[in-house]
Amino acid sequence: MDKKIFSILIPTYNKALLLKMAIESILRQSFDDYEIVVGDDCSSDNTEEIVKSFRDDRIKYYRNDKNLGYGMNLQACYGRSSGQIIFLMGHDDVLLKDALLKTYNAFFLRDDIGVITRPYYWFYDDIKIPVRAIRPYNDKKDSVISILDGKGQIKSLFESLGQLSGLAFKKEYMDIDFHEEIFPAHIYPVASILKKYKAVYLKDYTVAIRIESSMTRHKPEIYSISPTKSWIKMFETIYSGEQFYKVRSHCIDFISRNYEGLVQLKNYASMKILLREIIILIKYRWKNIFNFKFWLFSLLTILIPRKILIYAVDYYKRRILSKNLRYIVVNE
Repeated sequence: MDKKIFSILIPTYNKALLLKMAIESILRQSFDDYEIVVGDDCSSDNTEEIVKSFRDDRIKYYRNDKNLGYGMNLQACYGRSSGQIIFLMGHDDVLLKDALLKTYNAFFLRDDIGVITRPYYWFYDDIKIPVRAIRPYNDKKDSVISILDGKGQIKSLFESLGQLSGLAFKKEYMDIDFHEEIFPAHIYPVASILKKYKAVYLKDYTVAIRIESSMTRHKPEIYSISPTKSWIKMFETIYSGEQFYKVRSHCIDFISRNYEGLVQLKNYASMKILLREIIILIKYRWKNIFNFKFWLFSLLTILIPRKILIYAVDYYKRRILSKNLRYIVVNE
């Protein structure tokens, strides 16, 4: 491939000011061979005005005829793209310095690279203060890994895929659409590509994820479908068949150990949904019954009042975790 051209897909809904910051972070990139495809899912704010104010012909704005929902809006963005590499971007997140260049270069490490993933961190008000992070697979070098390498590599890969911003894949390799169920919506095509091709896990942090505006904190209805079951459904669909038995088993084991996710459900969903998820974790991994960490998270989320737990989690991230992440160098 002589020259890579990115299609940066940004599905958006009623986040005009944050979208402006996301686009600005893209326009600051040193690599400039891209188009930005903004899919407006019938916003009621001034999203269209904000996007068109940039007056940059690389930015393509589309307003859907009706509200499609996150996954289908992402699919609509994909259908309007023309680049060779699909690069996913949240409307409230920020690309860090040289993110596109580092992603572009990673595709040249081997001929069988289909996906680029990356470490990333979350922030509250100040992008220069990380409060939680998905760390690099190897902080010394960009690493080529595969779902066929083993349980550890599967865990690292899918941990990094939880957020869409900064993920990239070759458009020609996409053989399955984005999905309508929110939590794994953007992961379906990536997971399918990984059946045949390898991924590069970048050593550098390339994206910052904004916490406060996340739909996981403000839209309890997204939890009506179990996040755990959504992921498992994806694994069973994409990695079906005897040849992927081990991969499928490792994937289901990985997501069934997501005990920290119970905190999110308690804080931003309901007690009924929390109890449902606890039962599901046992159903798909019965060994959880004998896991101390599982019971610790289960009992703490059941017993601690929501207001106290929300305060405790935010305090822990701001005051404790942030101190442990000072090693992350933030370059916008």
